[in-house]
Amino acid sequence: MTLIVEDGTGVANANSYVSSANATTYATARGYTFVSGVEQNLILAMDYIEGLPFQGIKQQMSQVLEFPRYKMYIDGYPLLSNTIPVQLINGQIQVAMAIDAGNSPLADLGRTTIKEKVGSLEVDYSASSAVNTINVQIRNSLYKLLTAGGANSLRVSKA
Repeated sequence: MTLIVEDGTGVANANSYVSSANATTYATARGYTFVSGVEQNLILAMDYIEGLPFQGIKQQMSQVLEFPRYKMYIDGYPLLSNTIPVQLINGQIQVAMAIDAGNSPLADLGRTTIKEKVGSLEVDYSASSAVNTINVQIRNSLYKLLTAGGANSLRVSKA
Protein backbone atom coordinates (compact mmCIF):
# COMPACT_ATOMS: atom_id res chain seq x y z
CA MET A 1 0.00 0.00 0.00
CA THR A 2 1.24 3.47 -0.82
CA LEU A 3 1.11 6.13 1.84
CA ILE A 4 -0.13 9.56 0.83
CA VAL A 5 1.14 11.96 3.47
CA GLU A 6 -0.88 14.97 4.59
CA ASP A 7 1.40 18.03 4.73
CA GLY A 8 -1.08 20.62 6.02
CA THR A 9 -2.50 21.64 2.65
CA GLY A 10 -5.43 19.21 2.57
CA VAL A 11 -3.79 16.64 0.29
CA ALA A 12 -6.38 14.72 -1.73
CA ASN A 13 -6.69 11.07 -0.67
CA ALA A 14 -4.16 11.48 2.16
CA ASN A 15 -4.01 8.43 4.43
CA SER A 16 -1.14 9.23 6.81
CA TYR A 17 0.51 12.07 8.67
CA VAL A 18 3.96 10.51 8.37
CA SER A 19 6.01 8.65 5.77
CA SER A 20 7.24 5.12 6.36
CA ALA A 21 10.86 6.38 6.23
CA ASN A 22 10.21 8.94 9.00
CA ALA A 23 8.33 6.36 11.06
CA THR A 24 11.23 3.91 10.75
CA THR A 25 13.73 6.61 11.76
CA TYR A 26 11.62 7.58 14.80
CA ALA A 27 11.23 3.94 15.88
CA THR A 28 14.90 3.11 15.36
CA ALA A 29 15.94 6.11 17.48
CA ARG A 30 13.90 4.57 20.29
CA GLY A 31 15.37 1.09 19.89
CA TYR A 32 12.34 -0.35 18.11
CA THR A 33 12.32 -2.24 14.82
CA PHE A 34 9.04 -2.91 13.04
CA VAL A 35 8.40 -6.64 12.67
CA SER A 36 5.57 -6.38 10.15
CA GLY A 37 4.98 -3.80 7.43
CA VAL A 38 5.53 -0.20 8.50
CA GLU A 39 2.99 1.15 6.00
CA GLN A 40 0.25 -1.28 7.05
CA ASN A 41 0.79 -0.40 10.72
CA LEU A 42 0.68 3.32 9.91
CA ILE A 43 -2.64 2.83 8.09
CA LEU A 44 -4.04 0.87 11.04
CA ALA A 45 -2.76 3.60 13.37
CA MET A 46 -4.74 6.11 11.31
CA ASP A 47 -7.90 4.08 11.95
CA TYR A 48 -7.34 4.77 15.63
CA ILE A 49 -6.02 8.36 15.37
CA GLU A 50 -8.87 9.56 13.16
CA GLY A 51 -11.45 8.52 15.76
CA LEU A 52 -10.02 10.69 18.55
CA PRO A 53 -11.73 13.88 19.79
CA PHE A 54 -9.35 16.61 18.57
CA GLN A 55 -9.57 20.29 19.45
CA GLY A 56 -10.55 22.77 16.79
CA ILE A 57 -12.34 22.42 13.48
CA LYS A 58 -11.37 20.85 10.16
CA GLN A 59 -10.21 23.41 7.61
CA GLN A 60 -12.60 22.12 4.96
CA MET A 61 -15.66 19.93 5.25
CA SER A 62 -14.47 17.92 2.24
CA GLN A 63 -11.01 17.04 3.57
CA VAL A 64 -10.37 13.35 4.11
CA LEU A 65 -8.45 13.49 7.40
CA GLU A 66 -9.00 15.33 10.69
CA PHE A 67 -5.99 17.58 10.03
CA PRO A 68 -5.26 20.29 9.07
CA ARG A 69 -7.43 22.11 11.63
CA TYR A 70 -7.89 25.61 12.90
CA LYS A 71 -8.82 26.96 16.34
CA MET A 72 -6.30 24.60 17.97
CA TYR A 73 -4.03 25.55 20.83
CA ILE A 74 -0.95 23.80 22.20
CA ASP A 75 0.26 25.03 25.59
CA GLY A 76 -1.94 28.10 25.17
CA TYR A 77 -0.47 29.08 21.79
CA PRO A 78 -2.49 28.89 18.57
CA LEU A 79 -1.42 26.25 16.08
CA LEU A 80 -1.12 27.49 12.51
CA SER A 81 -4.00 26.05 10.51
CA ASN A 82 -1.71 24.61 7.83
CA THR A 83 0.43 22.70 10.33
CA ILE A 84 0.52 19.01 11.10
CA PRO A 85 1.67 19.04 14.74
CA VAL A 86 4.69 16.95 15.65
CA GLN A 87 2.64 15.49 18.51
CA LEU A 88 0.21 14.04 15.96
CA ILE A 89 3.00 12.61 13.82
CA ASN A 90 4.69 11.06 16.88
CA GLY A 91 1.35 9.77 18.12
CA GLN A 92 0.63 8.01 14.83
CA ILE A 93 4.05 6.35 14.97
CA GLN A 94 3.55 5.34 18.62
CA VAL A 95 0.20 3.74 17.75
CA ALA A 96 1.80 1.96 14.77
CA MET A 97 4.56 0.63 17.04
CA ALA A 98 1.99 -0.57 19.60
CA ILE A 99 0.01 -2.35 16.88
CA ASP A 100 3.19 -3.95 15.55
CA ALA A 101 4.09 -5.11 19.07
CA GLY A 102 0.66 -6.74 19.53
CA ASN A 103 -0.80 -4.02 21.77
CA SER A 104 -3.35 -2.54 19.41
CA PRO A 105 -5.73 0.12 20.73
CA LEU A 106 -8.13 -1.19 18.09
CA ALA A 107 -8.34 -4.65 19.67
CA ASP A 108 -11.58 -5.79 21.24
CA LEU A 109 -11.57 -5.76 25.03
CA GLY A 110 -11.83 -9.15 26.68
CA ARG A 111 -13.09 -10.24 30.04
CA THR A 112 -11.16 -9.35 33.16
CA THR A 113 -8.98 -12.24 34.31
CA ILE A 114 -9.72 -13.21 37.90
CA LYS A 115 -7.32 -16.13 38.09
CA GLU A 116 -5.11 -17.85 35.55
CA LYS A 117 -2.76 -20.76 36.17
CA VAL A 118 -0.25 -22.25 33.75
CA GLY A 119 2.01 -24.81 35.35
CA SER A 120 3.47 -23.24 38.48
CA LEU A 121 2.76 -19.69 37.29
CA GLU A 122 -0.40 -18.21 38.71
CA VAL A 123 -1.90 -14.75 38.08
CA ASP A 124 -4.78 -13.22 40.03
CA TYR A 125 -5.83 -9.66 39.13
CA SER A 126 -7.47 -7.20 41.46
CA ALA A 127 -11.20 -6.74 40.93
CA SER A 128 -10.52 -3.07 40.14
CA SER A 129 -7.80 -3.73 37.55
CA ALA A 130 -8.32 -2.45 34.02
CA VAL A 131 -9.10 -4.87 31.22
CA ASN A 132 -6.73 -3.04 28.92
CA THR A 133 -3.24 -1.62 29.05
CA ILE A 134 -2.71 2.12 29.07
CA ASN A 135 0.05 3.07 26.63
CA VAL A 136 1.69 6.09 28.25
CA GLN A 137 3.76 6.96 25.16
CA ILE A 138 0.65 7.26 22.98
CA ARG A 139 -1.09 9.34 25.64
CA ASN A 140 1.92 11.62 26.07
CA SER A 141 2.21 12.18 22.31
CA LEU A 142 -1.43 13.09 21.74
CA TYR A 143 -2.94 14.57 24.89
CA LYS A 144 -2.23 18.24 24.04
CA LEU A 145 -4.21 17.88 20.80
CA LEU A 146 -7.35 16.38 22.29
CA THR A 147 -10.44 17.95 23.78
CA ALA A 148 -10.87 17.83 27.54
CA GLY A 149 -11.08 14.26 28.79
CA GLY A 150 -9.66 12.83 25.57
CA ALA A 151 -6.24 12.05 26.99
CA ASN A 152 -7.66 9.80 29.67
CA SER A 153 -9.46 7.68 27.10
CA LEU A 154 -6.28 6.59 25.27
CA ARG A 155 -5.97 2.92 26.06
CA VAL A 156 -4.26 0.04 24.34
CA SER A 157 -5.33 -3.57 24.61
CA LYS A 158 -3.16 -6.62 24.24
CA ALA A 159 -4.64 -8.67 21.41
